[in-house]
Amino acid sequence: MRFYRAVLIEGNTSPSNPNIVIVSPTNGATLSDTITVQVSASSSEILSEVELYIDGQEQWSSDDGTNFVINTCEYLNGNHTLFATAKSQSGLEGVANGGTITYGRSVSSFVNVTFNNLISEIGFSQPYFEPSLGQTQQITATFAANCNWTLQILDVNSNTVRNASGSGSSLSFNWDGNGDGGTNIPDGVYTYLISAQTNGLSSMSMLNNSLMSSMVAVDNTPITWALSPDSENPVPLAIYPIGFDTNGFTIFTATQSEIDSLTAETLDTSVSMGTSSMLAAGVGSENEFQTSSQSTSSSQSSTAPKRKPTAPVKGTVGTFGICYKTYSTNGFSSPHPTTGWPYPLPTLVAIDGQSRTAQTTDFRVLGFNDIATDFEAGMRKAGWKAQFVNKDDQWSATDIKKSSLGGNSIFNTCNFGLLMTHGSFGNSGSTGTEDDNISYTYCWLGSHNYVRLSDMDFGSTGTNGLRWMTIYACNMLNSANYNSMNNAGKIPVNENLHLLLAPSTTSYAWLGFGKSYAHDLTEGNETIQSAFSDAGTYWAHLNGAPFTIKFAVSGWLNCLNDKLSLYYDPDPSDGLQYQETQVYP
Repeated sequence: MRFYRAVLIEGNTSPSNPNIVIVSPTNGATLSDTITVQVSASSSEILSEVELYIDGQEQWSSDDGTNFVINTCEYLNGNHTLFATAKSQSGLEGVANGGTITYGRSVSSFVNVTFNNLISEIGFSQPYFEPSLGQTQQITATFAANCNWTLQILDVNSNTVRNASGSGSSLSFNWDGNGDGGTNIPDGVYTYLISAQTNGLSSMSMLNNSLMSSMVAVDNTPITWALSPDSENPVPLAIYPIGFDTNGFTIFTATQSEIDSLTAETLDTSVSMGTSSMLAAGVGSENEFQTSSQSTSSSQSSTAPKRKPTAPVKGTVGTFGICYKTYSTNGFSSPHPTTGWPYPLPTLVAIDGQSRTAQTTDFRVLGFNDIATDFEAGMRKAGWKAQFVNKDDQWSATDIKKSSLGGNSIFNTCNFGLLMTHGSFGNSGSTGTEDDNISYTYCWLGSHNYVRLSDMDFGSTGTNGLRWMTIYACNMLNSANYNSMNNAGKIPVNENLHLLLAPSTTSYAWLGFGKSYAHDLTEGNETIQSAFSDAGTYWAHLNGAPFTIKFAVSGWLNCLNDKLSLYYDPDPSDGLQYQETQVYP
């Protein structure tokens, strides 16, 4: 059973919605193996988002926004519906007083296609496998006919680290993280090459002794079996679909040779399997079985995964958290932040080159929602776990402040943090300083609610301790203000946090930033500092800007070259470092 929720975010406000169409494949096409779905989108405004859906399931984002690579073997044989969506906007978000921005969205016509493969329904846990956490991968597949199959597990350099083989109408292999011969393999990204060749045997005799034994990997590793009350023959528990009621079954662990010995005298090798047994063996329905038997291929090979994960997994590469504000109105007025205490009573601080009494009007930043969604998808694709993704009223200033100020920083419960809000800086000189003569930077959470950077709390120990923090808000690491805060010991980088990254100038909420940032961190395996600046550079030059844009990083010297895959514990002996990179022009 599934529960769906449809949410209306807002109606289109643009007078000109984007145009979008699926160029290929065409309606009615029959498709096999790996295909490229080509989407064409255009707009008289900024084209900020293009997505592809198969049967309503959103696919991984395309690197170029046009070509989506799909492995049809990862889906059920039969009919499927493709459609694409596009979003456009009249301007870029994230800059105070930037003016009203309008939005347009469109959906393409449906394209109905048929997937036809010998190998189908390839299932897996996730691309990144971490056996050091005790993680176990499950690889499954269904064949349109009885086949002899082989499975090769390949590392990132395409070297085969594990082999398995068998025969039957399906494949189910639980990988414990060991290589061939029981060798230990490192954590990393692995792919699965499945090859199948029809053997002429009937799929209906899959449960006979010799074929059932071949459903299990040839290394004779103990696995979990299930014996139903109305059967004398145990079958691998893994062939039952998730949620299947096994109440009354006998569940036990045994090797294949032990099962062979147990069933040798009781299993009639000529028995045919009826519809009810087909369902228990993992075929979803009689119609599904008939549809999947239509493939005319006698052999096929397929490398997975390209689809989003289809099975749960134990353990993750790391954890991340996201908090952001889209702001409740399309324009509001707010006074500048107040100075500190005590006497004289708090007064206003001049920010962003404006006088103390100026009223700043700002606008919604819907783009933060898209950036968060793309960043989450990219990190999950690489095996990272979302510890939390909170927007608008789901979090407040308390969630990022120090405990001494009554806060409890939510970001200290994950390894990588992304905070997205409006940002402001106190002007240089007496009008921009507070009562302690320090020029601060501020996160602006809406209306009268500001939080000083120095009041935030970042960095923690443990498995899910915060190592890297990104604040995607204008001017948060403004060089003059950074120096003022740093000289006073007010930068919130403790001895557990490796790096703090943020724009040092005014910046924009580029819609593709989250996708590029996650890609460069994971698949690109760039340093965290480079991933941040490269994502900004790409989208700034794609969209243009009327001013110079710079990104900055603050952190410990031996952490400046940190990657998600390779990093060292902070060494504060060299002092806190600050580096600034111009990303535009």
